[in-house]
Amino acid sequence: MKIKNILVALDLSELDVTLIKYCSMLAKNHETENVYFIHNVKKYEISNLFSEQLENISIEDIIEEELDNSISKHFDADCNYELLVSDDAYTESLISYVANKYHANLIVLGNKNTYKGSGSVSGKLLRMAKCNILSIPKEANLNPENLMVATDFSSASLKAFNTASSINKKKESVLKILNVFKIPQLFFPYIKVDKAREKVEKHVGLQFKKLLNKVKASNVETLKASAGDDSIPEKIRAVAEKEKTDILFVADKGHNNFTSLLVGSVTEELFTHDLHVPLWVVKRYIAS
Repeated sequence: MKIKNILVALDLSELDVTLIKYCSMLAKNHETENVYFIHNVKKYEISNLFSEQLENISIEDIIEEELDNSISKHFDADCNYELLVSDDAYTESLISYVANKYHANLIVLGNKNTYKGSGSVSGKLLRMAKCNILSIPKEANLNPENLMVATDFSSASLKAFNTASSINKKKESVLKILNVFKIPQLFFPYIKVDKAREKVEKHVGLQFKKLLNKVKASNVETLKASAGDDSIPEKIRAVAEKEKTDILFVADKGHNNFTSLLVGSVTEELFTHDLHVPLWVVKRYIAS
């Protein structure tokens, strides 16, 4: 899979080094031509108490020099890169604008929910961005081998599977496909829980067969799990971490009778909450 242009959001935390190294790995493996590193200086967070001392100092220049040194030290992919430093009031809007301007295929940012950074990007970016998004926690494996796709068998999650499959082609590892289902509470007064679970598991099994027949995939392992008393995102997170997943792929939206991967629900909760696994959000419709 070719990823021509990558945009990486840095925030001056120690997690930046992980992001730079991870992006270097992606660029080497996916024929990347251009990488754009971006940092947004939030000047409104600087107290007026220090305005006099900072009057003759260019914060942007200092930050740019520090980030440029870090990039030069940790980024060794053979492609073009550029550092962009801005002072926009709205980080999500800035990232989305720059991604569109430079035709980014992938936005890489840190999962600040597992690591204290100087600023975090909210789930707004999921709705604003027109390209795939990869959120990286501090525990990220810089040599990812174990890939997993969370599917609800929608057309959107099929695209997530295809993205993961194309990345997995260069590896000999098994691509895992996970479906987490939750039995609607309305079944319980009329159907025994075990009977309801049996019916849903049979349905999920048939859906997996249809999916595998459609994609003609090999070297694939299917996993299904009931959320039980947990939410679907909690169960996906638990299974992904138990399986020692290096990258978890999800669709930006999708849905069926038993699961829902809608922006604002499962995908957004995975994106904005504590997740120790890199999360790759695949956009269903990507602007050209």
